[in-house]
Amino acid sequence: MNLHLLLLASLLAFPASAGVYKWTDAQGHVHYSDSPPVAAQSMQLKLQSFNGPVKVSRVIGTDSGVTIYTTEWCGVCRRAKAFFRQNGVPFHEWDVEKTDYGAAKFRQLGGSGVPVITVGTEKMMGFDASAFMSMWKKASGKPQQ
Repeated sequence: MNLHLLLLASLLAFPASAGVYKWTDAQGHVHYSDSPPVAAQSMQLKLQSFNGPVKVSRVIGTDSGVTIYTTEWCGVCRRAKAFFRQNGVPFHEWDVEKTDYGAAKFRQLGGSGVPVITVGTEKMMGFDASAFMSMWKKASGKPQQ
């Protein structure tokens, strides 16, 4: 009986409308709190996994090597990163929802869905293993088989 009263009292002590705020700081650390962060900035991104045919094009001002712009929830992004690891492809990853740099570069690259992959001056919207390997070998000067 005492346990039931304790549970009821704890439910009444916390209003149902109390929210939990989640934010990521500039260093990429995730924080949770019952109050919004100081100088909170609201940003709403409408992203999706890239669908449709994979698009490869030239772009300037990219990072060197292989860079993938992702989100945590993107299945295509996970598949691409797994492919990179399995094939010994060194890469840099930027989460477009958690890092300011990733979000800015994603917009600069014309991203409308994730992943966006750059290899030197080549850009791939979406992911296709054979098209990626062709881009990577061309950029690294490896002979294509």
